[in-house]
Parts: sequence; C-alpha cells; structure tokens
Amino acid sequence: MVLFTGDGSLQMNIQEFATVVEQDLNVKIIIMNNNSLGLVRQQQNLFYNKNIYASDFQIDIDFVTIAKGFGMKSINVDEDT
Repeated sequence: MVLFTGDGSLQMNIQEFATVVEQDLNVKIIIMNNNSLGLVRQQQNLFYNKNIYASDFQIDIDFVTIAKGFGMKSINVDEDT
C-alpha cells in the first residue's frame, strides 16, 4: 500500500505511525512537504482576509527522524538520490 500525504496532514495524524508499526503493515508513505497546513491556509486566504496564522512553517520538520523514532524505516529521497 502507498500513501501520498502532505506534511500538514501527517502532522495532524502522526500517531498513526504507531499503528503502522504495531500492526506490522506494509505501507510506503510519501510526504509532499510544502511547510504548511494547506487546507487551513486556504481557509485563511478565502475567509479571513488572507490573515495567515500558524499555518505556514518557517522550520523544516525532520520527518525521517520522527518516523525512525516510531521504529519505521525511513529515507529522505531529496538527500539520498
């Protein structure tokens, strides 16, 4: 099984990494990282006069390290290719 997800979606559901590991599921997770909560930002643009708050991130989250912390095999294809 392959999951394509955004970084914001993953941040809101990251506890599911534990489920994947505990159930020994064969899931490949592809994270498309744009450093934002895309749907939240879209709502702020559309309905809150483009007042962006807490939906664009200046930091780079290390999802490889987080996944490894859950016991998952993990690589960053930007760095490993």
